[in-house]
Amino acid sequence: MSFTSHLQATNLMVVGEKSLVDRRRKALERVNKELSRGKYETALSLVKQLNGKHGCLSAFASAKLLPKKSPVLDTLEGLFDSVTRSFESVSAGANSVKRIQEHKVITSSPEEDWFAVVQHESGHFLVGYLLGVLPRRYEIPNLEAMRDNVASVTGRVEFVGFEFLKQVGAANQFMKDDVNLSVSQGYISSKTLNNFSCVILGGMVTEHMLFGYSEGFYSDVVKLNSVLQWRGFTEMEKAAHIRWAASNTVSLLHSYNEARVSLAEAMAKAKPIGSCIEAIESAISRHYM
Repeated sequence: MSFTSHLQATNLMVVGEKSLVDRRRKALERVNKELSRGKYETALSLVKQLNGKHGCLSAFASAKLLPKKSPVLDTLEGLFDSVTRSFESVSAGANSVKRIQEHKVITSSPEEDWFAVVQHESGHFLVGYLLGVLPRRYEIPNLEAMRDNVASVTGRVEFVGFEFLKQVGAANQFMKDDVNLSVSQGYISSKTLNNFSCVILGGMVTEHMLFGYSEGFYSDVVKLNSVLQWRGFTEMEKAAHIRWAASNTVSLLHSYNEARVSLAEAMAKAKPIGSCIEAIESAISRHYM
């Protein structure tokens, strides 16, 4: 190939990349608009269209979960064990949670807590997006709120398709007294349950990756335990399912750490969902393709 031909080909590639990015950004503005209007299913439909063969959202729903009973990669074994031990310790009782919260107030500053919240929520967001679960809104508390009341201020990410949590939330109040609640209340598919289980562990896994421990996971543990009990899982079934979900979540976040870092930067600036998606897609196109 001559120098001129090579230059022309390079220019075409650059123009093509710019065209793709421009098209993606315009499309994501439409997604933002639908989300702001509360038309979540319409926004999800748009994202799925953009995820098609000739679309511009290649990362959405791109992750494939490992089969049940798949072994954990040796390089991730330590991280996996750390996450599962934390989950088990919190599931065991409220006393451990109280000690964790007291330790948190003593040893961490508001700035450190704010940073941890951003990272935690980015883990939820990214795992959901990679599994095809669209985030519909998120909240990151501002630093002043953290300084005023560190212990009670948290972030959150809400997803399209996890509306069943309203049923579980209502059931949480008397779950301990009615272990057969799942027989008479609602239903979710195995795919939804599997996706939810990985998404809810995304925050805890992210904190373990960054800090070696997690301070902001108690409500996530309670929520996942409640959902599994709502579905009628036995203790043995719960333990096996949680280990499987943790293995998948560890693998995903380890593989796409650069994308999560870019996402966290966007979330720290309170950018709209579309911009957060753009951060993920751009990072993945730079680092993984």
